[in-house]
Amino acid sequence: MINHTCWLDVDLDIISDNIKNIKKYLGSTKLLAVVKANAYGHGLYPVACSAVESGADYLGVASLEEGIFLRQKGISQPILVFNTILPEQADDVLNYDLTATVCSFDVVQALEEAAARQNKKAIVHVKVDTGFGRFGVLPEHAFEMIRVINLNFKNLYIEGLYTHFSMAGNEKITRHQFNIFSSLIKTLKEQGYEIPLKHVCNSIAALNYPDMHLDMVRIGNLIYGLVPSKDLKISNPSKVCSRVIFVKNLPKGHYVGYGNKYKTKRPTTIAIVPFGYYDGLEVYVSQPNGILDALKNFIKQLLANIGVNGLGRKVKINGVTCNILGKISMQNCIVDVTDIKDNIFVGDIAELNARRVNLSNSIARIYHRAGQVFLENDIIFAENSFDLSPEPGRRRETSIG
Repeated sequence: MINHTCWLDVDLDIISDNIKNIKKYLGSTKLLAVVKANAYGHGLYPVACSAVESGADYLGVASLEEGIFLRQKGISQPILVFNTILPEQADDVLNYDLTATVCSFDVVQALEEAAARQNKKAIVHVKVDTGFGRFGVLPEHAFEMIRVINLNFKNLYIEGLYTHFSMAGNEKITRHQFNIFSSLIKTLKEQGYEIPLKHVCNSIAALNYPDMHLDMVRIGNLIYGLVPSKDLKISNPSKVCSRVIFVKNLPKGHYVGYGNKYKTKRPTTIAIVPFGYYDGLEVYVSQPNGILDALKNFIKQLLANIGVNGLGRKVKINGVTCNILGKISMQNCIVDVTDIKDNIFVGDIAELNARRVNLSNSIARIYHRAGQVFLENDIIFAENSFDLSPEPGRRRETSIG
């Protein structure tokens, strides 16, 4: 049994409950569970299994590699690859029965040829760029692309048509994109083209605009408790944990961390937690959305340097919220535990405010399911269980002074 010092604690029962509640909310609309980016940091395979078992109709991944990984693990549910593929990857799409996003004829041609070689139909979803400016064929070219595919590419089956909202929280912008998409659907229908799965909604849009649910919605953030909802019960399924590995006392006026950015204002007891910016702690916006975001980042940094901490610079130890002091190191942070110094011990669990999707893949994922605890690679859940309790005979290790 490995005694980890850092891990993500994931409750698969909560993920399952979230998905079931989302399914109930959607009614007859199909649910595509988004498991890209290692299931937002929660673990691609365990979450995908939970999603399928809980009723997800489709899975969504960003890359071909993620889709292949799930197929190799035995997942048979339909999987949509959001990113467009390279033409030379077409055979892999067919080999692993994945659904490809198409928005260019070079990929369409490659899939047609691969499907002919394998005597299969390539299932595709055509993506339309209604205003996001990333993947997708422009609306004025979308009808012609679909018409040409239907007439000339006999080994392709257009199962889906979709778009991506750029700002789902803004109703005016979102409705503008939806109207463009709806106009295309109307034109296709008038010309006799019926596409089974039309989808536009992400988590926020699915909550805010029920009239836009169409045939399927793509849900990511809601599954992982990252979007608040007043309409359905959604819970946070995970927490980022580490352990205190060292405790010591510092005198008043002692510098803390790189760059001498913080000086103790009183005799201070500190605890070292082996979790830093490499692991995903304190991720600032590297591409601020305009002057306001840039100003917010500047203020956060300024306040941190004078000892005023935001949520991302706080750690909960023994149920008490404590401040991180000074600059966060690559794989460590220094925590002020002065107020709980008589009840702080090496081995105590610390809960951190780190973004799960940014967590290093080197950090263990520990799973709870039906009362059992197991590691990601365990086949039998009861084996290799993980001990979450502090070490026997909790011990304090402090420096002299």
